[in-house]
Formats: sequence, structure tokens, C-alpha cells
Amino acid sequence: MNRVSAVQLSLMQVLRRHLLLAGLVVIYGLIAKWLSQYHDVSIHEEKAGGLFNSFLVNVPIMVFFVLLFRLLQLTYVERDPDRIGTMKAEVLAFVGDRTRMIAGIVSVLLMAGTLVAFAQLKNLIPVLQPYVWDEYFMQLDKTLHFGQHPYQLLHALLGWEHIITFFTGIYNFWLFMMYFVLLGACFMRPDSLLRMQFLIAFLLTWAIGGNLVATAFSSAGPVYYSNLGLGDTYAGLMSMLESHAASAPITVIDTQNLLWSWHTQDQALNGISAFPSMHVASSVLMAIFLRRVSRVLGLCATIFAVGIMFGSVLLAWHYAVDGYAGAVIAVAAWIAAGWLVRLVYGERPAHLIERQA
Repeated sequence: MNRVSAVQLSLMQVLRRHLLLAGLVVIYGLIAKWLSQYHDVSIHEEKAGGLFNSFLVNVPIMVFFVLLFRLLQLTYVERDPDRIGTMKAEVLAFVGDRTRMIAGIVSVLLMAGTLVAFAQLKNLIPVLQPYVWDEYFMQLDKTLHFGQHPYQLLHALLGWEHIITFFTGIYNFWLFMMYFVLLGACFMRPDSLLRMQFLIAFLLTWAIGGNLVATAFSSAGPVYYSNLGLGDTYAGLMSMLESHAASAPITVIDTQNLLWSWHTQDQALNGISAFPSMHVASSVLMAIFLRRVSRVLGLCATIFAVGIMFGSVLLAWHYAVDGYAGAVIAVAAWIAAGWLVRLVYGERPAHLIERQA
């Protein structure tokens, strides 16, 4: 078989393996396109390109960290006398795995389509449903936390400026973390059902949580509570953050002001939506996935998800119930994706865990 025929065969095998995921992405994209055209609200091409470019810019950094981790592992754990030679052989074997590379590229394109569809539909949230649930979520937060606002409880424990800076850093690191895990999953072995379950769960989390539920329960979050004309309930929280920002490196205030300016100026990319917290939802999903790859990675990802949950409240982005709902949606998406994978492929993802590399 010549090289062209081999590539064509690999591509056909990969496409068949990804039919379920591709079908879901196509449906998601068509819904986003139809609704955006119907309501005449759409992301400009440069905005959609910016979403993909933000991912591409981080790829070299991700590769560097993977290689650095492997080098440290070979040096201090495995104590390989020819660690550079071993790394070179592993890289060449990885790049030379035609089916794996094609599957990775196909998956990356499908996930890029997923994120663009999500952004398209997120633009429509204030169009389809104005921000009307904030007062309800504020009251629900108090009811669930014994008459106290969750931010008051957390700031009493973690309200020092250096800790606030730390949580700001975690929040800023979230996007890189998500891209890193997503890219890693895309380039896992294409016969991995665990990989497929994560990619489908990723799509379901963003489509159902970030679009459907977010639109049905449209809210802006504590940071914009007074901007919505609902009173000064969170004035104390915002005053604390502004005080921290005056003396410590906290970027959250500038970002929050920028998002509100986009919203009020009818910019092409709407970035405001509180319920459910997609930061928490995606972090919990990554923790579930990584726990099945490695206990150590799972523990680290779980700690990170908890940090995101705390940070979302401390930094005024979310009501606590936003994070609780995000976690539930992530778990539900993982279960639903597992059911779909078993239905289509007839195997349990756990059967292939030992083959992840």
C-alpha cells in the first residue's frame, strides 16, 4: 500500500471513530448558526478567529511543559542514563503515529467548532432572556448558607490580599489549564473510549450548561448586581476587591469593567453569564477525567477545581449556587457521555484506561 493510500485509510478509520462526536458538533453548530442568524446576533469572523488563535498561542507552552515534565521524570524518577535519547525516541514515535496524529488534528478542529458554537450562543443570552435571576440566586445563597452571603464567610477565612491575589492567579490560569487538558485528550490514542467520553462530556457541559441552562436562568453575577439596579447588596464585596486592587496585583477588576463595557456598548462578544459557573463545571469535568488517567493528576485537578469554586465567590464572579450547579452539570454530562459511548461503541471506557499514554 502506498503512502497516500495509507493516509487515506487512516483518515477514514479516524472519521468513523469520530462520527458520534462530529455529529454532535455539527448539530450544535447548526443550532448556533440558525439562532444567531434569526436574531441577527453573531460573532464577527475576527472574534471567532481570536478564540482559536488564543488556543494556538498556548500550544508551544503546553508542549514545553510536557517535555519538561518528561525530562524531570526520566532524570529523577526513572534515572535513565540516556534521557535525551529516550525523549527523542518517544517524540519521534509519537509524531510518527499517523493515526494518532490525524485523530488529534480532527479532534482539535471539532473542539474548536464546539467553542465557537458556544460563544455564538452565549451572545444570545441577554437577547433571549434578560438578566432576571440574580435576586433569586442571591436569596438562595443566603438560604443555603444560614442567612449569610457566601462571600462573607469566605472573606472572613481567606480575605487577605495575598490570598485574593493567589485566587486571581488560579482564575487566570484556568483557560490555559482547560486548553492543556483538552489538547492532551485530543492526542490520546484514538481507540480510547475514555478520551471519547471526555470530549463528548466537554461538548455537553458547554452546550447544556453554558448555553441552555445559562439562557433559561440568565444572571449576571454579584459583580454586576448593582449595575442591574438591584441595590448595593454586594457593595461591600466590591469595595474589598477594589481595596485589594489598589495595593496588590489583582487583574479581576479591570476584566470585570471591560466585560460590562462590552455588554453596554453592544459589542460582538458577550462575556457575561453567571449561572451556572462554567469555570467550575469545566474544572470539575477535568478532575473527573484526570482521576481516571492518574490518581495524582486527579488529586491536583480536584484541588484546582475547589480553588476555582472558592475564587469564583471571593472575586464576585459568581453566587455560590452557580458553582454547585456547574459541578452537578459536569457530573451529569460525564455520565451521559459514558452512556452514549457505551451505546455506540459497546464497551466501557474503563476497559481501556491502562492503554492511555
